Amino acid sequence: MAFTEKRLGNTPTMPSGSIETTIYTCPTASQTTTLVKQIMLCYVGTGNSSVSISLVPYGNTAGANNRIFSNTVLSANETIILDVSQVLTSGDFISMLSNTGNTTITISGIENSGGMVLAGLADSAVTTTKIADRNVTSAKLGQNAFLSNDSTGAIFMMETM
Repeated sequence: MAFTEKRLGNTPTMPSGSIETTIYTCPTASQTTTLVKQIMLCYVGTGNSSVSISLVPYGNTAGANNRIFSNTVLSANETIILDVSQVLTSGDFISMLSNTGNTTITISGIENSGGMVLAGLADSAVTTTKIADRNVTSAKLGQNAFLSNDSTGAIFMMETM
């Protein structure tokens, strides 16, 4: 499993105004996930700019139904930093829509290009759903593995090997 901290996509980038633009797509390699940690927006124009950002599941289209920021207003020469913690899976993408062409976007995160192995189980045997449903109650992790779940009590015991 390889975790790579990086700027996601070809960022910083400045999409054209009034056109929904794909900024980053999670690689479609087997078992790739991306953790989006930070989005920086910088408006270098005059007046105001309105920016919308979408996290779009694979096979869907960017729009109001998958916005994480909608019509966020930036003033002239303003930069805002959005701290997020969102997971993209293979083929999911981030898009941006701005009413001007003068807003740059920079996205930082971590790509995981491999699956998670727990106590000799196949990667597909331990899923986020099983963890959330408390079907997995203990796990032994190899030295380079991690397990994350924000549901209280989902993992009762964990030890590293």
